[in-house]
Amino acid sequence: MRNRRLHLTLKSLFITNILLLLTACSDNATIKESKEDLKDVNCMRLVVFPPDKFLSETVQKLYDFDENCSYRLSISQKSGIVCNSNQNADKKILANFPSGYIRLDLTKGSKAIFSYYRDLTHKADEEDVQRAFERLQEAIK
Repeated sequence: MRNRRLHLTLKSLFITNILLLLTACSDNATIKESKEDLKDVNCMRLVVFPPDKFLSETVQKLYDFDENCSYRLSISQKSGIVCNSNQNADKKILANFPSGYIRLDLTKGSKAIFSYYRDLTHKADEEDVQRAFERLQEAIK
């Protein structure tokens, strides 16, 4: 009886771990958009905060920004995030636990129009920036 219970416990742990591996850190972009407001976007002003030369140069290759535009595109990235919480110990051991992110927010005044967020297991590279910006361009078409 005891061996059977141990076997069932180990089996359920194995299945749980497999599910964690399959679901942890997939290509999980979170996108929020206001479709009605997106149709009026004809220009954007770029804000990179905190200042990041790589992000600024990369995104400026993709679009001709206008400093006088009322639509503000904010872009940021963070890497090297370390989570010391014991609640995430199993995910950190068994999967590619995110250590950073890339984020784009398009606003007009205080109104959010588009938001893109993606967890990363590395520092944002040119492909990550292009992917994020392509999602924005698809939304404003």
